[in-house]
Amino acid sequence: MSITPPVKRRAFSPPLAATLAVLLLVPVLAGLGYWQVARGHEKARLLAEAAAGQAAAPVDLASVESFEALSGQHLLRVRGVFLGERQGLLDNQVRDGRVGYDILTPLRIAGRAELLLVDRGWLPRGPRREDLPQWSTPDGVVTLVGTLHVPVDVPLVTGAISDTFAGAWVVSEIDLPLLGRPLGAPLAPRVLRLAPASEHGFRRDWPVVAMTPQRHYGYAVQWFGLALALLVLYGVAGVRRARAA
Repeated sequence: MSITPPVKRRAFSPPLAATLAVLLLVPVLAGLGYWQVARGHEKARLLAEAAAGQAAAPVDLASVESFEALSGQHLLRVRGVFLGERQGLLDNQVRDGRVGYDILTPLRIAGRAELLLVDRGWLPRGPRREDLPQWSTPDGVVTLVGTLHVPVDVPLVTGAISDTFAGAWVVSEIDLPLLGRPLGAPLAPRVLRLAPASEHGFRRDWPVVAMTPQRHYGYAVQWFGLALALLVLYGVAGVRRARAA
């Protein structure tokens, strides 16, 4: 008489499709989480550099070989003459739900052939695009303090002058090489954003980063949470399937 040994039931038997999905998705979700953590660290570094640059004494342009040689987070002091007859407006700038313009004024600096475009800050406009804000531009030599900024290339937006209102040109993005031609002189490869403490400016609250480190870390938690939830569901499904067999 032979005795057939009892069949040992498996404690874990996940479906093949679920296993393939876990092998594919978990590394992707975890990778997105680590990427968000890295982005958060990078933004924290930029904020720290900006804080250190704002706390340091401004660097005089006369001691700098080129605009590219100076970090965009460090304060720069420049002296020159505003070209009020050639200034323009950066369109579609919104603050607190109100639409307005950034005032862009070229600055001529002694000893330099190129003009420096100065973003003096934001002013609200009226209901129509041609309802311009009112502002004044001083004559004579001015001393400005600000940070150098590389204009962002906006997809599907041209930097060509779209309109001219009351002698001020209007652009939707800043294209420095393109603007040099109508302004009659080449422009420096950076825009000077006036510091809040500098004279001759308006509302200046440009963010250092578009997204804070905390938001990146929050997104990282979400991605890691999704990966963990997928693993838990996979484990539960595998145990239930084994018990039902």
